[in-house]
Amino acid sequence: MTTIALYARVSTTEQDPERQIEELREHVDKDYSNAEVATYADVISGTETGEDYTALCDAIAADRFDAVVVHEISRLSRVGAGEIADFIRHALEHDTSVESLDVGLSLRVDDPEIQQSVYTMVANIMGDLA
Repeated sequence: MTTIALYARVSTTEQDPERQIEELREHVDKDYSNAEVATYADVISGTETGEDYTALCDAIAADRFDAVVVHEISRLSRVGAGEIADFIRHALEHDTSVESLDVGLSLRVDDPEIQQSVYTMVANIMGDLA
């Protein structure tokens, strides 16, 4: 069975991550039929590391997921270019693909290494621009 992690982050308590989560669920329902889904959501500035983000990274390290899906690549971090690249590298090293819905960016475990590198660079640029 395919296992998917959804990750959502909002920056303030006035915001609700539910909109992101609903859109992520719709995507997974459409593209990953019968997948087992786990949801992680933080309400924290993107310049800080949230508890669910840390738990997600730990679950990836434990090889629990086939893919992580985010609404926007910038939801992963706004700490700087390195953090998004580190997350992607960590995921791919543990056979976990990464997808971002906003621009259709998909880094798959079975993609050629050069494609993974280029997409990671694009993801970093997009995260920096956000």
